[in-house]
Amino acid sequence: MSDQTHVLDAVLKSKTAVHYYSFTSVRGQDVLVSNTPGLSGAPFWELEYFDGANWLKKPDSEDKFSSLMPGTEVLIRVIHRADVPLSGQPYHLAIGSYPVLKNFEFSDEIGVNRIPSGYTEPSWLWTQGYTQGILKGRFTDSVGAPLKGAVGRFVLSLKESRIRPVVEKVISDEHGVVTKVVNFERCAGGHEARDYVSYNHGTNTWRSYYYVGGYVFSNFLLGAKGEVEANKDLRLFGHICNQRLIKSVPGPA
Repeated sequence: MSDQTHVLDAVLKSKTAVHYYSFTSVRGQDVLVSNTPGLSGAPFWELEYFDGANWLKKPDSEDKFSSLMPGTEVLIRVIHRADVPLSGQPYHLAIGSYPVLKNFEFSDEIGVNRIPSGYTEPSWLWTQGYTQGILKGRFTDSVGAPLKGAVGRFVLSLKESRIRPVVEKVISDEHGVVTKVVNFERCAGGHEARDYVSYNHGTNTWRSYYYVGGYVFSNFLLGAKGEVEANKDLRLFGHICNQRLIKSVPGPA
């Protein structure tokens, strides 16, 4: 398999069918082997790995092979559980370089008239927008090389705006980068921010109405572990519903 992270779907067509997969740790990087989170359904299949002499069941609690020498081959196989009926459903497997989320940002909507820090409650809103924001993130493998195929899950909660959460899954490119424009509905009503002044072609006083949301970005293929880490970095979002100019003094001609 190529040097990246892979997400696979396949069907065991009989209870005796066996699917083999191998991945080479080119740089000695950790190797991910796990059920794809949230997709596997009933546990009708099992994962085994080859230790050089025998096939052993992979513990469900372990999702990676580590302390590998460069060039080490990880060999696994998927088998149908003997104690359950033939499923006929696909299994979902993640295998390849273990993904590390290095950083992410959700930037303001382009052209937004940002409410200054200290003029809202809470006083600092990490990102602001009307109907859009720009998501960027970067993944590497465990030794720092850019990683293709990593999956990130972005969740923007807009409960106060009375709008359903926005959920986006993104996959990293060959540079380990994800980029996506995230769209959401415009809100109505909102809390009144303190009036503030901007200095663009004069002195302009603005009145803004907003709601507060929040967002997280998780390393999706790590399952619950990735969600726990993401929730430690919850960031506040300013959902701007309406803005109007209440006073304008032109600058010098």
